[in-house]
Amino acid sequence: MFTIPENQQHVFNAVAYMIEKKLLDIQIQLIAHKNHLTLVSIQYEPFENDALLQQVQEKLNELYGLLAEFCKTYQVPVQTINFQKELNVKANFLWEDITGARAASMKGYGISDENLMNDYQKKINAFTTSINDMIRTLNNN
Repeated sequence: MFTIPENQQHVFNAVAYMIEKKLLDIQIQLIAHKNHLTLVSIQYEPFENDALLQQVQEKLNELYGLLAEFCKTYQVPVQTINFQKELNVKANFLWEDITGARAASMKGYGISDENLMNDYQKKINAFTTSINDMIRTLNNN
């Protein structure tokens, strides 16, 4: 066991958190593929290599084992995360991304058709309104 100063422990905690979030992202991709989740602007090429998917799952299990050892070695505590707050954070980041895609920013790409940009901005506004509604819902419960 190592003795890690309290003011430095946050580094090990953050690395463990980052690794686990990335592993979770991979697991979500596998779940989305296996369960044919609804996608609109993304379409994955057909992928039916079940043997490869099984190998990826085995590697994920191995990586989780390595993460467990990492956490044990460096005394990384389990971080209890409020799921509702996490959803709220993700919704807020999505809001920031979408508001950064406003029509005025498209001029930098040479897009100047006023009718096109007005329609585009209306759609961006609809996304923003809907995300604001989601954020309010998360904050009111």
